[in-house]
Formats: sequence, structure tokens, C-alpha cells
Amino acid sequence: MPIWRPAETPGADLKFPPVDNGLDYLVSVVDFLAPDEERQAPSARALKYAVLHLQAAAEVLLKARLEAAHWTLVAEDITRRKVTRAKFEQGDFNSIAPDEAVRRLRDIVGVEIPTEAATNLDALHKKRNALQHYGLNATQEDIEPVAAKVLDFLIAFLDEALLPVLDPAVRARAENDMTYVRRGLHLIQSFVAARLERLAPELAGVEDRTVQCTRCFQDTLVAGDGEAPETARCRFCHVAFAPEVIAAEYVGVHNAGMFASGATEVCTKCGGTEAVVRHVIRVCDLRPDGAYGIHDSVTFCFACAAPAGK
Repeated sequence: MPIWRPAETPGADLKFPPVDNGLDYLVSVVDFLAPDEERQAPSARALKYAVLHLQAAAEVLLKARLEAAHWTLVAEDITRRKVTRAKFEQGDFNSIAPDEAVRRLRDIVGVEIPTEAATNLDALHKKRNALQHYGLNATQEDIEPVAAKVLDFLIAFLDEALLPVLDPAVRARAENDMTYVRRGLHLIQSFVAARLERLAPELAGVEDRTVQCTRCFQDTLVAGDGEAPETARCRFCHVAFAPEVIAAEYVGVHNAGMFASGATEVCTKCGGTEAVVRHVIRVCDLRPDGAYGIHDSVTFCFACAAPAGK
């Protein structure tokens, strides 16, 4: 899944502003945690650097959100140590610890950090310290659950708390890296399992309007689940679509038949045709015994989030 990234340009200067730096670590984490070409689980070395880079990504991105509120929130003590803006920009200061970053985000900036997320961030920080300063004896089963949960939190944090407050140019670069990260998410089995477990309660009851996402390929794209014009949203990778856009993309990805504009068969609810797709497989159409196959497919209107003929 190649994507152009400025950091990989041959001969480029070493220039990593905070958000670019954090996203670069996150891209690296995706590469380390994803199975290799032979679908093998990550090696011990890959897990090691996934822990180091994920901790670095978490710390940098949390502090980037603090800096967006005010740069002094990143400094440990600006009065006693006489930290100035010039020193801050040169990196000549002591920054706060990760747990203090969480506290300031909650108490000063007003960003919600769930208790479970804070616990997982602390667990990751402890594993990173063991690796960095002494050594760590751990199994894949020890590392991956924590890494998966932190990665899960960081994706939501980026989408909900950090990306919306960035300058347009910085956000554009971040979205470029996030495209790479989102496309790699479905390859990380531990991340998928952790996220789907968390999403299960909120997906319960909407199976009749939930289909496979065309970006992350999880059965988590819910029609009628957002504000217009983007009323189809994937709960897994957070990508949102306008009804006619997801209809066209669904056709291209799943080779489903689509009614052209002006076709005789229209949605009986909204009278539209551009968001109507044949052979849509919803979660409620999947076989309940888990075996491969479906019970049926429907002609579905993504605008109405319902079968087009009902």
C-alpha cells in the first residue's frame, strides 16, 4: 500500500515538527505490528520497536494537543527554570511526564481521556521504560493487547481531539500519514480484535444497516450514522461518506450492481437512485453460525439506511 511521504524523500533534511514526528512513529508502529508477507506474527524485534515507537507516538501526540492549547502546557516548570518561547522552540526545556500530560489534557484543556485509556498508556510507558533503560522479558501475548488498545485510543484521539485543531497545512500532512495508518489497521490482528470487542456494544442493534467498510474491510460501516452530508460512518476506521459516494465505492469494491440515475426502480422512501445499490450484504444477512456465506443480500439505499424496496 505505497503512499508518498515527505520524510522518505532521498536527501531530505531531518525535519520533524511535533505532529509529523508523532505520525511518523505511528506509521512505523503499523509496519512493525502488521504481519509480514507470509502472514507471520510480528517478530520479537518488531514487537520491541513497536513498543518503543508507540510510546513515543503517544507522548508526542498528546503533547502536540497540549501545545495547540498553549505551548507552556508542555513544559514541566516554566517559572523556576525560566523557560522562554525561544528555549521551547529549541527543545531546551524539561517536558512533562506522560501521566502529567494526561492530567493536563483532562483538567486544563478539557479533552476526555477514558480511565481505561490512561491505564493502558501507563502500562505501555512502563514497558517502554523497561526496554529503554534495562531490558524486558515479555511474550507476544503480553505486548500486543496493550499495544492494540493504545493504538485504538490514539486513532480516536487523533480523529476527535488533535486533527480538528491543526493548521490546514499540518492537517493535510497528517491526513496523508493517517491514510497509510488506516489502510494498515486491518492487517493488525490484535488491534482488530481489541477494537471490535470495544465496538460490539454500540454496533448491537444496528446490524440491519451495517455493512463492510470499503476502507478497513471490517463489518462496521453504519448507514444513517452521521450528520449530513456524510451519513455513512465506519465505527472502526472513522471514515465517513455521503450516501452517493459510499454507494459508488461499494459497487467498485464489491462488484455490486448499481442503479443509474433515472432508473425505473427507485427507493420507495426517498425517491432517489444514486445511493441505491444491488446485492448489498448487511451484518444481519451474514450466517449466524459463523460459517462462510450469507442468507441473502438486499437492494439497499444508503440515503435511507434501509432496503430500497421497503
